[in-house]
This record gives sequence, structure tokens and C-alpha cells, in this order.
Amino acid sequence: MFGTASSYARYTSILIGLTFFSFGCKEQGQKSNNCDYVTVETLAEVIDMRPHPDGDGKIAIILDFKASVLALEDQEMGALKGYHIDHKFLTRNHIDMGNKYSVTVSELVKGDCDTKLTVAFDHGFN
Repeated sequence: MFGTASSYARYTSILIGLTFFSFGCKEQGQKSNNCDYVTVETLAEVIDMRPHPDGDGKIAIILDFKASVLALEDQEMGALKGYHIDHKFLTRNHIDMGNKYSVTVSELVKGDCDTKLTVAFDHGFN
């Protein structure tokens, strides 16, 4: 698996990295008490930084997740976490190309809870 991973190789790494974890919904507006989530501990690597298409001085930080449903395509950090990323944010959080962050991704796989996907970085961004 050197270079760009094929879809098959990426899919295989996602399956290998899965850790199954169930818990009930405890969120406001829950529809059911029986929701099952798949929780994956993974890494997200900064693979690109470019001006955000929305402009306004924002910067798009593109992440490559190594496992989880998010590994199927590159993710933009600001959209994923609701961050307004600008040059000050990059400097304050020491974000640079190639940085890798430990991440926990939980995806709803059964049930009708309002929260479908949660992404928690083990790094505190401010």
C-alpha cells in the first residue's frame, strides 16, 4: 500500500480499523433509546491547505482520514467541525502540512437518533 491507496485497500483498512460500540441516545430530541454506533479510533492527516471557496479570508484544511466512513473521501476540517479557519487559527493551533491528529469517529448504523456522526479530535483546537 505505497502511494495512493486503491478503493479496495482503503475499504479493507476501514474494516480492519472498526471497533463496534453501542450506546443509547441521550440527546435532546431523541427518537429511540436503541441506537447502535460504530466507533473508530483513527488518524487524520493534513494533506492540503488552500483558500476556502467561500473567500472571506478563510482557509480550507483538507484532511485524509486513515479509517472510518470519513476515509472514503477527503474532508474539510472547517465544515466537519464548524470551525472558521483563518491564518490566526492556523498559527494558534500550529497546523501545518503533514500534521496527524488522533480522532474518534462514531457513526450511527442502527436506530433513528438525531446524531448520525460525531467526530472528536484528541487535540484541543482553540
